Amino acid sequence: MTRPGSVPRRSFTSSSAAVALVAAFLVGAPDALRAQEGDRPRGPVTAGAALNISQPRGAFDEDTGIGWGLSGNALFRLDENAIFNIRTELSFLNNGNTRRRVPLSPTTGNLIQVDLRTSSNIASFVVGPQLLGPTGAFTPYAAALGGFSAFWTTSSVEGSNQTEPFASTTNSSDFAWTYGGAAGAYIRVQDGPRPVRMELGVRYLRHDDVTYLTTNEVRNSFNEGRPFQPRRSRVDFYTYMIGVHAIVF
Repeated sequence: MTRPGSVPRRSFTSSSAAVALVAAFLVGAPDALRAQEGDRPRGPVTAGAALNISQPRGAFDEDTGIGWGLSGNALFRLDENAIFNIRTELSFLNNGNTRRRVPLSPTTGNLIQVDLRTSSNIASFVVGPQLLGPTGAFTPYAAALGGFSAFWTTSSVEGSNQTEPFASTTNSSDFAWTYGGAAGAYIRVQDGPRPVRMELGVRYLRHDDVTYLTTNEVRNSFNEGRPFQPRRSRVDFYTYMIGVHAIVF
């Protein structure tokens, strides 16, 4: 039987254990926090470069194939823990090329052949907030992006022994505002004062109204002997990225 005012031994033991756990957490928390902070990009500015593969969607997918290109990005840290950042990104994509041998002029009796090349390209500049997720060797991120893109298709002519074209023209060009987002992760591959991380990500961009000319349309118009016809539609595409990211300063 327990006397009034006395504390049961079992209750006292549980309370002591709880106090010990709290004390251990308070002692170890700073070290754990420092370890996590070390997993984040700690410089005020980090930069990266990536290889890009684009996948058209919707109406843009009807006459456009997979694209290839490069991108560069910079991350500006806004808080001490590098959770809130501003991401800027510049990318270039080539989404179609054709090449064919054609006579230079009918007046030469088709004796002089040249290479006629056509290339369709997209350049985009976007900026927006980026959030970093839980720290570790694998650190996810998500970003909202907005900016603009330029679309253009050019044709050029060069001889067999030339590396530079001697004549070129822009067949179609347009400028459009864009918005979308990106998601991915940084994977730690090197520690130290300037850690290096691999970046894996996907970006989605939407353009509501664009005039563009694809290399497929150029090829078909040439084969059918008719003028090419630029298209006007909404342009959406995904871009899959793989690259490296490191502290600049």
